[in-house]
Amino acid sequence: MLLDDIRVLPAELLATRDTTQIAAALPPVVRMVPTEIGNGTVLETLGLAVGNALLDVLYNAPDFRYVKPLLEQGRLRIDAPSARAALDGIAAAGIAAGFGAAQAEALKALADAVTPADEMTVRRVCWSDTGEWLP
Repeated sequence: MLLDDIRVLPAELLATRDTTQIAAALPPVVRMVPTEIGNGTVLETLGLAVGNALLDVLYNAPDFRYVKPLLEQGRLRIDAPSARAALDGIAAAGIAAGFGAAQAEALKALADAVTPADEMTVRRVCWSDTGEWLP
């Protein structure tokens, strides 16, 4: 996949074979990391009104009865597929005032680690073991 991202860069940049410049031109790498959140994080991320609306839904819906203690303890794993899907479902249903797709993404982004493309990784992708330039 990284090689595909490299190949769509401008030909002039690839012609330099400068892996530092190529790495700098690539989009950052986003990966999910284990992240636990609680009530405070929800309120801080979404603001008081929207955060309270979402927490009201989570606290009062029978399907989320076991989410409440996790939120109170700051232990809800926002990187878990089930938590992410639940946020998307709540946003799509419009059952929490002001909570939509953008707010769901803001909470899910708490589990995203964003790092720039690594020059050494770009170098390994661009140059074969035999010294051939691959892009």
